[in-house]
Amino acid sequence: MTRTGPKRRRRAPGLAGALALATLLSSCARGEERARALAGEETEDAAPPRGTFDDASAPLVEAPECAEETAQIFVVATDKGFYRFDPQDLAFVRVGTLGCPTTAGTFSMAIDRRGTAWVEYTDGRIYAVDTRDATCKPTAFRPGQTGFDLFGMGFALNGDDPKGGETLFVAGNGLASLDTKSFDLTFLGSLTLGRSELTSIGSRLYAFSVDSGVVARLNKQTGATEATHRTSAIAPSGAFAFAHWGGSFWLFTGQTRSRVTTYSPDTDESADVVADTGMLIVGAGSSTCAPLTPPK
Repeated sequence: MTRTGPKRRRRAPGLAGALALATLLSSCARGEERARALAGEETEDAAPPRGTFDDASAPLVEAPECAEETAQIFVVATDKGFYRFDPQDLAFVRVGTLGCPTTAGTFSMAIDRRGTAWVEYTDGRIYAVDTRDATCKPTAFRPGQTGFDLFGMGFALNGDDPKGGETLFVAGNGLASLDTKSFDLTFLGSLTLGRSELTSIGSRLYAFSVDSGVVARLNKQTGATEATHRTSAIAPSGAFAFAHWGGSFWLFTGQTRSRVTTYSPDTDESADVVADTGMLIVGAGSSTCAPLTPPK
């Protein structure tokens, strides 16, 4: 807008003028940061806090190992809905909506024995989610370690005795392990399966390739394929997720809405058990507390 009227002598700005100018510049800077955030660009303020836990050795979920509610399958959808899935009655129960401090989408998930869901987002960050109420905490994980930008995730026991603990494995630019205390990735070996998700049956680690429908048992030290199973769950370029329960693999695949397929390695048979879940599932996980055989 152009002002008109008699001209006045300009004065040097005093203290009040300097404060006003500083406030204006600060407001402009915040406005620019907000615009960058809305455009998907990261700012220093937008980044979630790192290493915010008071005790890095403490469990992220204060719950006993293998509580009854942690023995089922959990899934997360593109709308960030977090669900408990009961394989016996094929029912999804919504636990809540993830409110992790990021505008990115959900990508993958793994469940530990205390009921913590380790959820990876499309910005590469990992958050710890309580499976009881879907509350979320940031972790100190550093995205992009050893070339692993995005990856599938799954826990496996370290041995036959659960007292020996478990390890979180990730499948991306090869196979790696992720230390859930230091949040460091350790590269283990190459993979040849393409896009893969991970799960386990006890101490045995498995990968699922949605492009081929192959489920492969992996060597946990090298990533080498030790056994191969072929399922009917094939969805090239589609969303997919993978979990074990009751001696069978549970495969979630789809383009806009997911179906659920089971595969039994004992009978080498696939079966579609839910034709339409009503949502697109991008992450699934079951803890190593899940039953190894179907409950009677």
